Amino acid sequence: MQRSDFLSACGAITAATFVGATPGSTVAGIAIPDTPLSKEATLAAQSSEPIEIFNHSLRTFLFAELIAKAKDLEHDAELVYVAAILHDTGLSAAHMSATERFEVDGANFARELLTRHGVTGDRADRVWDAISLHDSGGIARWKQPEVMLVNAGVSADFGSSLQLMQRNDVVAVLTTAPRNGFIPVFLDVVASVARRKPQATGGCFVTDVAYRMVPGFHLENFCDAVKQDPFAGYLTD
Repeated sequence: MQRSDFLSACGAITAATFVGATPGSTVAGIAIPDTPLSKEATLAAQSSEPIEIFNHSLRTFLFAELIAKAKDLEHDAELVYVAAILHDTGLSAAHMSATERFEVDGANFARELLTRHGVTGDRADRVWDAISLHDSGGIARWKQPEVMLVNAGVSADFGSSLQLMQRNDVVAVLTTAPRNGFIPVFLDVVASVARRKPQATGGCFVTDVAYRMVPGFHLENFCDAVKQDPFAGYLTD
């Protein structure tokens, strides 16, 4: 396929899948990037992920940008978009390795895409770090703005930092990229990865030591934490 045909197909799929946004349009005052790099990243995510996970990735970008706006953070929005939209591609069969953590698989895939578009060095490193650390807030928040923002956007989709955003902006995000069915689909996909390569589930050795050596040590289970919908009251008016 010629690159022009590829990008045309990308635009067509993007327009068909986004509920209320196309590249170059705005959601809650946030512009959806409209570059060859962002278009190819969008197509890669859409073609390999369930729509529920793709919409989560889009919400991640939009929430990240709203947080950046609230905190007046200078950053590269295109890099945040590419990292956000690709951050869960490592969960897909198309981009999953046999042994690596899914975060690393997604980061490695993103680097390949960036290289094809001539993006190397520090800009590529920031995307790699943003994806590989998207679920490691204790580390990501000390990194570059793009890395921190992708983690913040992911966390916001599970209820964090909503106080920084206007209610009508959150509603616009949820309307554009519906959250319906996201949690069960996400948990099923993650469980399938754990079954396929349990050695790459990313457990921390400190947790292992704590369970064996610290009486009463207990961490909240992610599955329990996501039972309550943090957005339940946003679309009821």
